[in-house]
Amino acid sequence: MGIKYFYDFCLTGYDNTDLSSDILAEVRRSFFDSGKRIRDRITVDSQGEALFYEYTLEKDRPLKWTVKDAAGTVLQEVVAAEDGRYRLCFYKDQALVKRMLFSKLHTLLRVEYIDASGTVCASIEPRKARRGLCLLYTDTKLPEPVILSEAPEVPDENTAKKVSDGFTDHSAVAATNEGIVYYLSPSQEAAFRAFVRQTEQELIDEAKECFVDESPLFDKINVKDFNVKRNLSSALDITKAAAFGETPSDEVAEPEIEADIEETEIAETYEEIPEITEEEAVSMAVKPDKEIIADGAVYSYYGELDGNGERSGYGRTVTDLGTTAYEGQYLHDKRSGKGSYFYKDGTLCYTGDWVENARHGVGVGISARDGSMHVGRWSNNKPEGNGVRITADGNVRFVCKELSDGGTVLMNHQDDLISKYDDQGKKIAEKLVSLTDFE
Repeated sequence: MGIKYFYDFCLTGYDNTDLSSDILAEVRRSFFDSGKRIRDRITVDSQGEALFYEYTLEKDRPLKWTVKDAAGTVLQEVVAAEDGRYRLCFYKDQALVKRMLFSKLHTLLRVEYIDASGTVCASIEPRKARRGLCLLYTDTKLPEPVILSEAPEVPDENTAKKVSDGFTDHSAVAATNEGIVYYLSPSQEAAFRAFVRQTEQELIDEAKECFVDESPLFDKINVKDFNVKRNLSSALDITKAAAFGETPSDEVAEPEIEADIEETEIAETYEEIPEITEEEAVSMAVKPDKEIIADGAVYSYYGELDGNGERSGYGRTVTDLGTTAYEGQYLHDKRSGKGSYFYKDGTLCYTGDWVENARHGVGVGISARDGSMHVGRWSNNKPEGNGVRITADGNVRFVCKELSDGGTVLMNHQDDLISKYDDQGKKIAEKLVSLTDFE
């Protein structure tokens, strides 16, 4: 359904409110769910101190809300604002430290944090964007406003739990009709995605450690893999693919923002929330960590740099259209390590090992010519060594295995032939077989 209502939100750098048990959020949730007046007086124990709440929330009238301590000191109260709006003010040592602005329809419009001089030092407020509602974060410590987006969804339940427990670097947290939602800056989102990948790999490694297969079949398989080295006249053709001159890195999904977004069914109560303007979008655009010129085109890099300003570590290089060309690891300004490379139309070209900008190691390549896929070893940008070729319709084309004497065995599944080649690539034996022989 998406976020329709914000019940409460706060900046984690200024506010440690636990929104999972926040009374204001629960009162607002009950009101929006039922549409009926909410009124009560309650006493709450907060860190050993008794706090006294009195509130009334109803349609077409400002919120009535006061919180006092045992001495009768007002800690929270509502103050009228212009045009039927109202503010909920928070005090500490009788000084204003935070205030929340609401519309006459009880829409949460802005949260502001006040410094010792009485000046607003930071704020967050909802904005409409193509992907739904984001948060606009301003801070006197930052050179310009920042757009905060929802933390990406983690579909796998086990991974999501580990990520939730382990990743704590959020800029803001909100209580919404979709539950507790964390908001990230673009750099935090890049770190979040990297953390998810690391967690997924850890779970895979843990599963491998626990997995024991007692099948005798596995004892008979030589795990030296397969070989596609010297004898393939129809080697995977990547030379004709329209590739980039450069290659990018991990995707920091920037909020998809437009100046003139048509009205969507987000919520009637958010009719007062402005859309991100084109000027705001431009001023808040994520600045690349480095620009690269290759083949006459300019690419933007987002990711880690070493002391010499070279791409080293995890990063993403994108085109001037914002599409990803490469996502993965770099070393000394070159693609090295694990990474994924894409054709200009956005489809995957190769994912796997890289050494100094070349596909080298173990990986999966997809041919732009016929959609076939090669899984196995690569050397200097070419399939070389052990591997399996799979056609676009999912059938195995051939399997190759490199022998200990340097020779090669090729099983061609379309012709039902097993061929053997010497270490010079010369065919020295051939045998016709059929899978029906094993039925």
